[in-house]
Amino acid sequence: MSIISFWSPFAGTGTTSNVLISAYAMALHYRTRILLVNTGSTGSSIEAALPPTEIEDADSLFRFEEGGWDAIERLFISGSLNKHNLRDYTKPLLKERLDLLTGRINQIERSPKEHKETLKNLLQVANEYYDLVLLDAGSSAVNESLLLEQSDYIVVNLSQNMRELEVFFEHILPKHLSDQKIHLVLNKYDPNAKASISNIRRRFRYKGSISILPYTTGFLDAVNRRDAAAYLHLEGLSDSKNVRKGSFTASMAELARLIMDGAGMRTALKRLERGA
Repeated sequence: MSIISFWSPFAGTGTTSNVLISAYAMALHYRTRILLVNTGSTGSSIEAALPPTEIEDADSLFRFEEGGWDAIERLFISGSLNKHNLRDYTKPLLKERLDLLTGRINQIERSPKEHKETLKNLLQVANEYYDLVLLDAGSSAVNESLLLEQSDYIVVNLSQNMRELEVFFEHILPKHLSDQKIHLVLNKYDPNAKASISNIRRRFRYKGSISILPYTTGFLDAVNRRDAAAYLHLEGLSDSKNVRKGSFTASMAELARLIMDGAGMRTALKRLERGA
């Protein structure tokens, strides 16, 4: 299993959107089991882009307020958290492929040590069942440095703002991420802007993994409608042979491939063949 954190040193770079896009892209393109974790409060982060019926199902065996992060904490404290009951407290988004662990309702203050122990135990147990665990470190109630510390791979979300890029490449990357495996995503990408991928590579002499997600009105509208799941499902199932290079659909597939490669998972997990 690989633990992948989605993070940005800057506000407004689409970290939450990108973790949701990546989760659906990888789940739809690869034979994999993914746990998507909202480390913030319930209803926030990833959950805000999904319809309420995706989060709380009247046919569930339990009320979802009894699931999610709060249930994991209770199980951990009681010593009963294991791979057999973890999935009982998640919400399936794509059957046998993608599950969501919703955020915290209980606002009881926990010490940094308690947060760390719960997180480490959750990841250890998830490791026994899931192939990938994706953490949204951009909207977290848990210290983001702790999430990054526990991660095998970090997806750094950036924009084409040149001042922010200068800060990232000249200060943040060499001082704080030099020992980490990372992938960079330029969100809401404008191919006509001077801060193109090729110019960014040249300007900062960057040779690492980088990709883009273009500004897409359809996805923005879907998030506002809380219908992102249906939109991403449809885009992810598009025939890749007929997809325009640089489009949202093509970028989803490329992002999935690059993250899987970087995390060392693509050789272990077979790519889905359409129509198989």
